[in-house]
Amino acid sequence: MVPTAIASLPYEFLPLDIHTNYLNALIEREIKKIAPEVTTVAPLVSGLAQRLQKKEAQINAARDAQSWMPGAKEAKKDPLEYMELCRKYLAKMDTQGWNRSYHQRLFHDDFLKACTRSFWKLEKPGQFARDHQKVLRCNNWDHIAQEILISTPRRFGKTISVSMFCAAMLLACPGVEISIYSTCKRISQKILRNVAKFVMIVCDGDYHNLNFSVKRENMEEINLQGPIGRQDIRIINSYPSKVSMQ
Repeated sequence: MVPTAIASLPYEFLPLDIHTNYLNALIEREIKKIAPEVTTVAPLVSGLAQRLQKKEAQINAARDAQSWMPGAKEAKKDPLEYMELCRKYLAKMDTQGWNRSYHQRLFHDDFLKACTRSFWKLEKPGQFARDHQKVLRCNNWDHIAQEILISTPRRFGKTISVSMFCAAMLLACPGVEISIYSTCKRISQKILRNVAKFVMIVCDGDYHNLNFSVKRENMEEINLQGPIGRQDIRIINSYPSKVSMQ
């Protein structure tokens, strides 16, 4: 017989309510024993973090700058990358039996400086002016001279230097057009044969290794279809000049 006062109280019997808090605490304690330790990483110094973010932004910008042009076999890169590619090709010739002398390396550095604008030929109008300070900074230059005069004794390596540099430029610079003027037809043909020889050294014997194809090649001209699109036509001409004294 249940008293009326007790029976009238609203009550829902939950048999585990008494043990719930105890069980939860016990489970959490056991989980902590077997859980792996959490490694706390100290935050980077703000200056270092900013430099890392800036570097990442530069990498992303370079990746975005790569674009595919109609008929391309590879994406177009930043012009500064093509300048480094020119240096890379010259360095490859050093390892293939044509190690450059100290003065020839100086010649090539000055040649590259004079030809810097050529690497921006397929860029948007005004892009070189916008990138001018960046070019100086990346190459550690204080100015860009567009004319180079070299005067040396005979047998100093001028002809070979020109041939090596023209070969590297032909393969590295999109849309480049090069004209070489020599003192006579024999020398002009010799220079062009040297250029073709150095091009084959860089290409490991086949233009297709670097995604090039030959449009025309003769004793006065080499005309190549470059890998970054139909606009990428690269031409080198070697002409005999007639010098006379008045």
